Amino acid sequence: MSSPSPSEPTLVIVPTGTFMPLHSLRKRWKLALALVLTILAVGVPMAWLKGEPLYSVTAVIYVAPRFVNILQEGSGQEIASYQAYRQFVEQQSRTIGRYDILVDALQRMGERRKVWQLPGETERRAAERLQAALVIKAVKDTYLITVELQSNQKEGLDEVMNSVVETYLDKVRGEDLFYAADQRLANLRTQRQALVDAIAKSNKRRLEIAQELGVTTFSDNGVNPFDQLLADSRNALAAAQRDRMEAEARADAFDVTRNKDGAAALAAATSELVAKDGGLFTLKSNLNQRRTKLLEAFSGLNAEHPIYAQVKGEIDEIDVELGSETKKVTEAVRSMLLEQRLSEARLTRQIERQLTEQLDQSRQKASWFAERYDEGVRLTDEIERDRTQLDAIDKRVGFLELESNAPGFIRMESPARPPEIPIGGGKKKPVMMSLLAALALGLGVPILIDLLDRRIRTAGQVHKILGHAPLASLLADSSSTAIRRVLADQKRRLSLALERERREQGADVMLMTSVKAGAGVTSLAFDLAREFDLFGVRALVVEVNPVQPDARYRVSATHDGLFDVLAADVPAASAIVPAEGALPDRLGIGLTPEAHLFGYHKLDALLAELKQQYGVILLDAPPVLLSADVEYLAGSADLTLLLIGAMQVMPGELKRAATILERARPKAISFIVTHLEVTWAGGYYAKMVRDFEEAEAAAIKNLGSPSVPA
Repeated sequence: MSSPSPSEPTLVIVPTGTFMPLHSLRKRWKLALALVLTILAVGVPMAWLKGEPLYSVTAVIYVAPRFVNILQEGSGQEIASYQAYRQFVEQQSRTIGRYDILVDALQRMGERRKVWQLPGETERRAAERLQAALVIKAVKDTYLITVELQSNQKEGLDEVMNSVVETYLDKVRGEDLFYAADQRLANLRTQRQALVDAIAKSNKRRLEIAQELGVTTFSDNGVNPFDQLLADSRNALAAAQRDRMEAEARADAFDVTRNKDGAAALAAATSELVAKDGGLFTLKSNLNQRRTKLLEAFSGLNAEHPIYAQVKGEIDEIDVELGSETKKVTEAVRSMLLEQRLSEARLTRQIERQLTEQLDQSRQKASWFAERYDEGVRLTDEIERDRTQLDAIDKRVGFLELESNAPGFIRMESPARPPEIPIGGGKKKPVMMSLLAALALGLGVPILIDLLDRRIRTAGQVHKILGHAPLASLLADSSSTAIRRVLADQKRRLSLALERERREQGADVMLMTSVKAGAGVTSLAFDLAREFDLFGVRALVVEVNPVQPDARYRVSATHDGLFDVLAADVPAASAIVPAEGALPDRLGIGLTPEAHLFGYHKLDALLAELKQQYGVILLDAPPVLLSADVEYLAGSADLTLLLIGAMQVMPGELKRAATILERARPKAISFIVTHLEVTWAGGYYAKMVRDFEEAEAAAIKNLGSPSVPA
């Protein structure tokens, strides 16, 4: 009965059943019919009025690959290759529809231009419209070019076509096809020489930079050899700065003027070194031995002894000598320590200055290298760009030279003739298009509306979102007897499943909540309570929904409720409303002074008391997304049932509600989908209802048939 976390992935591909075109059409048949009728009412008359026949005229132009050369009498010249000829033909095909040719063609027609140029239409607009209407094609594997013109106007269409072709032929003859070819070639060659000179100059400068830098190539990803030296210098400078600071700190430790503890630190370090001094140690040993012998001799003498004064004086001389030597060594060691620390500080500062100078030099060298290297890269890019332009100029010169030596002979092969019958158009095709558009929109819009509707409508969607199949899927209540019987059977199956859970897992307190209001929590709780009563299990429905209390719980305005029991210690028995009619035993919320429950500990105690009288307690809770009380109740209940109303809940709302319940750590949780629509156009639920009807009809038939003796 318990479900995994809603966030757990599932490897099961669950069909959601959200694409149901027949159901969409059945559900929104009025919208579909309105769209069809509206489009037909508007489109068919417009198509009938606007539908006109389409006429076409065609002229044919002949492009010969060979013409008589006037420089050599009796000889001819051919285009060098088939590819060159096809290029020439394509060029002529594009020239025919040129804007200036079409303007001249209309002007040549004089007053007859009105057969094409509409009243009030400018010459430019007429020429552009003519340009768009012309269809010019080179006929494959022939020497022909076809020029086709289509229009709804039959009169004068051939005149417009012939005027265009004749104007084109005159333009071609006037321009001689290769106008100013020598001048163009001379200009191209001049530009070519300028590019050659620029490339040579750039190459020379780039070679100088390469020799200066000692490199062979220039690229955007080139490595500056001074970068590593610069990095090493920075690292060395940082280390030298640390050494300088340490040396200065050690020198300051002995500086009496900067450090109040400097004298003590210096004295301690001096004493340590003096104690380790070998010469002083040897002198002390010898003098101490002598002093010991004198003390031995001195110990038995009194002050009147003749040598007493001599021995005492020698001992005093030894003590003075020891003190003098110790002081001398101490002063020497102190001076040595101070000088050593100051020398270290001076040395580290000098090293830091030298490294700073070295870093500045490295930066200058790196900048110098980068500046020249960037210049080399720029020259390389300029050389490549100039070479690209040079290649393009060489190709153009070659093409012009080939074009100059490969002219063709162009003439009109067949002029356009007046059209007689239309080639298409008319009223039939627009009317059919209107019919198809009306049918497509009438069928497509209802289906599209359902496809764009993201609300959950099937149990399969819940399974796919949460990764756990719902415990039950309940149809929406309907006036249909068959649907109501199937719904009753579904509720009976749900109650049986809950009864098994109660016996096996001890789920006596069941919390019923929903994602949003309107999922039918109260009605389902009453129905389940009645089913439990039929099983012989006493059931009580407790309303814990102060957000939206249900009137079915109250018998009068003064009757005690759950709030009274929790607040005023009213006996629970007096607040319970006994079963009557279709309503089971129930405990309403009562008068609600606030929108949240209070006294959670009292509620737990009350539930424990009620469990002594009832086998099942159903808690009718508010929606998860509306009340925080559900989080506490989910932790107190033995089983949490989350109702998901079809066509009410968005996927994001369901995930958010499941996350809230998961955070409350319920002992067990299951999901119930309610208000499922029966799609008579098809689907699982429609088949289930039909199967139920057939089974019921068969049972009635068997009961009504006469018994057959064995």
